[in-house]
Amino acid sequence: MKFEGRQYHSLWYENDKIKIIDQRFLPEEFRIISLSTCEEVIEAIKNMALRGAPLIGVASAYGTYFAYRQCFSAKYPEECYISLVEKLKNARPTAVNLVWAVEQINRLILSGLELERILSMVKNLENNEIKCCKKIGENGSVLLKHIAMAKKDGNINVLTHCNAGWLATVDIGTASAPIFNARDNELDVHVWIGETRPRNQGGKLTAWEYFHENIAHTVVSDNSVGHLMQKGMVDIVITGADRIAKNGDTANKVGTYLRALAAKHNKIPFYIAAPLSTVDFSLRSGEQIHIEERDENELKYIGETPLIHELSPVMNHAFDITPAELITGFITERGIIDPKDIKRLSL
Repeated sequence: MKFEGRQYHSLWYENDKIKIIDQRFLPEEFRIISLSTCEEVIEAIKNMALRGAPLIGVASAYGTYFAYRQCFSAKYPEECYISLVEKLKNARPTAVNLVWAVEQINRLILSGLELERILSMVKNLENNEIKCCKKIGENGSVLLKHIAMAKKDGNINVLTHCNAGWLATVDIGTASAPIFNARDNELDVHVWIGETRPRNQGGKLTAWEYFHENIAHTVVSDNSVGHLMQKGMVDIVITGADRIAKNGDTANKVGTYLRALAAKHNKIPFYIAAPLSTVDFSLRSGEQIHIEERDENELKYIGETPLIHELSPVMNHAFDITPAELITGFITERGIIDPKDIKRLSL
């Protein structure tokens, strides 16, 4: 991802630390912070200095490595390590990539590999996520090319939700990857970006990314996306995912389900772009996915400005579940997959 002429990843390892772009301060301020302990990784995940399922997975892999490194000098190393890893696994409940990545590295640690080998495997996991996103971009851009060929003006209008771009992964993103790939192949792409209340990740993060990548885009209110579809202003919907159940039901940022319903009614294809590490084969359906509830003040305030009467009760769900029957397909590193075929991938 380019920012002021320089290429960045959203996370990178340097001098025994990981550095991240602190997403809490965007778009007003581009701030890089360093994390060198498991506790710092946990806090960064909890307070959303970093967010996005694939990025949380990579960060938690480094967090597991940090926990192992830290506990060498503890009075009771095994107890220290187990305690830190459990706290890390519970930093946020909905995104499956967190626990998946921790368990990947934990298995290597329990097998007795030395510290440098563990770090090497964490870096491999990071590089694999980048490669997966690039393949998602290649596979998804085929869909966009078909849309362009079917239209007289060749213009492709994509609707997305929240942020599933470079900031949510390590590079190029999931839902944004087909868009970047299409742009690189000189297709005429325009993106509708829902603001994504209450934290406004669409307006604050996705629009910021697309501005710096010179992608044509328009930010709209969350409540207007149905209107855009009714008026024929949307050709395809592409969102990311935080957890996909075995039957194809998908957890993503709250509001995704409403977009899927509107897309179905207006006969607009609705795709989920995600690496297969986002599939939780232990869950039969979306009913088993735990939905995170976040601090009510995210909804009550913008900065320090109150939006709601201080005594009014608030419920702040961070995610919702889109049933598999509303999903046209999954754009993955292994191609476009029909929802009914997800369960076969575990065989």
